[in-house]
Amino acid sequence: MVAGLGLLLIGSVLKLPLLVLSPGPTYNTIGDVGGVPMITISGTTTYPTDGALDMVTVAERGGSSGGVFLAEALVGWFSGASTVLPRESVYGPDTTGEEISTRNDQAFALSQSDAVGAALDELDIPADQSVVVALVTGGSPADGIVRAGDQIVAVNGHTVNAPAQVGAIVREGAVGDTVTLDVLRAETPDGQRTPEKLSVVAGPSPEDPTQPYLGIQVQTWYEAPFDLEFNLDDVGGPSAGLMFSMAIVDMLTPGAMTGGAHVAGTGTIDPAGNVGPIGGIRQKMRGAQAGGATLFLAPVTNCSEVVDAIPDGLEVAAVATLADARAVVQARTKNPAAPLPACPAVLAGR
Repeated sequence: MVAGLGLLLIGSVLKLPLLVLSPGPTYNTIGDVGGVPMITISGTTTYPTDGALDMVTVAERGGSSGGVFLAEALVGWFSGASTVLPRESVYGPDTTGEEISTRNDQAFALSQSDAVGAALDELDIPADQSVVVALVTGGSPADGIVRAGDQIVAVNGHTVNAPAQVGAIVREGAVGDTVTLDVLRAETPDGQRTPEKLSVVAGPSPEDPTQPYLGIQVQTWYEAPFDLEFNLDDVGGPSAGLMFSMAIVDMLTPGAMTGGAHVAGTGTIDPAGNVGPIGGIRQKMRGAQAGGATLFLAPVTNCSEVVDAIPDGLEVAAVATLADARAVVQARTKNPAAPLPACPAVLAGR
């Protein structure tokens, strides 16, 4: 009795550097969240949708909190639906909870931008492009001055139109030089950007101390030439990109893509429409099944984790591009018995 109480006490106070991943909620990207459409499009022709195109999530414990208690880890280890793994294997050493939250929030925002770029590219609609800050490294010269999400208009007075131009201009100077950044910063509730002029003293690059370094990562930001808004908070990470793209394509093309079926999926997306791997695929398939999906779109690059882990009642199609995913769903709309590009066949062909 005493020993049992002792173990219970230890389990409730001893924190381990682990993550516990469990199935999270699903969200219909062509539906409503809290009574508000997840994606709203205006200023161009849209078409009715039907069924569901669910994005899936993983409930993660231990990331932002620095680990989990022993009792939580034990529950995860004995749960068939959860995965327990070292926190460092996902986030690296010495990463704070605040840094993880910031990274996940920015990755989610950038996934929306890339989803817009991919969807418009799929439909041959030109997208508006700008250069934004994707990440500010903690402790770097830019930390506390530049913010993730800042749109960079000019560097040292030179207008920039592509991410590579930012680094090229900075490297024209020397360590110790003051670099001036003209940015547009989103500070207002309605998302309007305000101009700011920022000054950053370049430090030595961690890779080459002779080279000037600001500590920012920049990326192209894609916007539609019409009003397109995402209305989903408290979700992070890049893995909803594929399903955001699918939803935008569905809303901008005649005929309901799913034909009323319940489809779920996951995968990062790049502006060219390439689908990339994600974490927590086992939990996401279970979450999709629990949410009512019958067809699941998985990245080809996750196939080794998919085989032998597919829940009963869920069919999984392996996709490498947005065009692949669109073709799979449209084929199933026309013929529910249409064959799928399944992971076992994909792995056998490698």
